[in-house]
Amino acid sequence: MLNLLKKLYFLPCLLVAFVSMAAAAVEEYPLFNTLEGFTYHPEMSKSTQFDTYTFKTGKTPSDKVTVEGKFFDLHYKLNKGIEAPGGLLVIRNFTNSVRQTGGEVLDESRDSAVMRIIQGNKEIWVRVNCAANGGWYSLNIIEKSSMKQEVAVNPLLGAIDGTGKATVYINFDAASSQMKPDAESVMKDIFTMLSQRSNLKLSIDGHTDGDGTMERNQQLSSERAQTVKNALIAKGIDPSRLVVKGYGMSMPIADNTTEAGKAKNRRVELVKID
Repeated sequence: MLNLLKKLYFLPCLLVAFVSMAAAAVEEYPLFNTLEGFTYHPEMSKSTQFDTYTFKTGKTPSDKVTVEGKFFDLHYKLNKGIEAPGGLLVIRNFTNSVRQTGGEVLDESRDSAVMRIIQGNKEIWVRVNCAANGGWYSLNIIEKSSMKQEVAVNPLLGAIDGTGKATVYINFDAASSQMKPDAESVMKDIFTMLSQRSNLKLSIDGHTDGDGTMERNQQLSSERAQTVKNALIAKGIDPSRLVVKGYGMSMPIADNTTEAGKAKNRRVELVKID
């Protein structure tokens, strides 16, 4: 912990208890002690898991850096009856301590300073701001980090919204409507899409390559589409939202004379029903 003061200022027990309860939601940043004669005010402070803050790093307007990460906005006030120390003394307490521990002071004036500290694997940016007479000060702190991406766009839903249909490649046993085990991941994606969009209705259109007769491929494509529908119903999708069509070999999208082309033609299209 950075030692920014000679000792902590202790309040009467009742006030300490009150502040402790109020501070439960927003605690002080553990890197810094409270300056002597000041009290931390949690009711004025806030913290967010991810935010941005722009730090001044020089004298010109372009000298600034926007940092992202966990954000703290902490506020402190001088206790009654304590002589105001002056803003410069408050600022120097922070800048001197940061320099002594190997941190950088990127900008400094009589009433504010911007500092950068590396502690372990953390990069910490700090702005201290204070009243001219030192009657209060605040800390804006960012623990630099990348945002955790928790929301992902379902690619199938993106295709449906963009073109009205999505093409999926589901592996079946040869000349059969029996899905192979690795088809489950695709089925999960389709189920997720239908769960996310409860009013979406689909035509499940089966297609085959050009091997075999037209009649057999027509039947096979219908059976495979029905297998997909049955699997979705088993997962809890309302049957009324799904219809099945089989087009066999009648609508190729690639050359059926090559293995790569045949693989592309063996597909299931999920077509939005308006």
